[in-house]
Amino acid sequence: MRRFPAVPALVLSILLILTLLAGCAREEPTAEAAAAGARRFMESLAAGDPGGVWALLSEEAHRRMDADQVAAYLTDHEVAFAGIGSAREIEPGVMRVAVSGLTVRDPGRAVHWPESWLTLRWEEERWAVAWAAPLFEPAMTAYHNTRYPQQLDLARDIVAIDPYHYRGHLELHYAFRGLGRLRQAEYALNTAWERASAAQKADVMAARARFKLALGAPQDALAHAREAVELARPYTPETYSAAWQAETLIVGAQAALAMGDGEAVEELVSRAAAADPESPALAVFRHRLAAGGPSQ
Repeated sequence: MRRFPAVPALVLSILLILTLLAGCAREEPTAEAAAAGARRFMESLAAGDPGGVWALLSEEAHRRMDADQVAAYLTDHEVAFAGIGSAREIEPGVMRVAVSGLTVRDPGRAVHWPESWLTLRWEEERWAVAWAAPLFEPAMTAYHNTRYPQQLDLARDIVAIDPYHYRGHLELHYAFRGLGRLRQAEYALNTAWERASAAQKADVMAARARFKLALGAPQDALAHAREAVELARPYTPETYSAAWQAETLIVGAQAALAMGDGEAVEELVSRAAAADPESPALAVFRHRLAAGGPSQ
């Protein structure tokens, strides 16, 4: 009978350890693994590591963005976070993970979100992150420069990457509004409201105030502007700046002027001045008011 050479116990132990390590490295489609994936992603983001961030992104994010866009975003932004919460499944193969104490700093200012969410998808035996933040500012810039078709393309990219984040739907709203597609603009605005967290709802409500003002519904616009400022109050000024407050109050003042409510105009202008005396929106409104011209 042929005998095989004995394998030393130490070698067997090493092989067993290697096998266990290989098993541990395999990612599982569980909520715990999704939360761990979100933590790895946020740590790469906070470290300013474009390669690490890119490696953890979803297939759709890779299709809609390139690595240079991610690197440019990390060059211009500093990201910090306080913690990662538990993951919750919103549909098969899709998890959302809470990120607490998110701060995003760019050369202009720092914005603090007490709670934010990451969407992760189970792809190729791993949890991949559906993150579209590098497209937010280009979409907003396209809107301000009245390049509405370009903004629409960017908004659609954002929604394709992460349909559960409010921002893509809000950008869709602005693009459709700019293109005169008002029914689609309203639908996108309603979807943004549904997707927004408590801290994000003020942003959507301010957009609703502007939309109603543009539609010639000043009473609704005034009510929405007031509500937006109230929704932002718990998150001021860390999330919603003094400039944002003043701009939103001036939207209300424009609506009040259209209604012929001088008392409300005076009140809202006073509050805007208290929030941000240097507000360009306030200065323009006061100039037009003094000239007796249109308020918008």
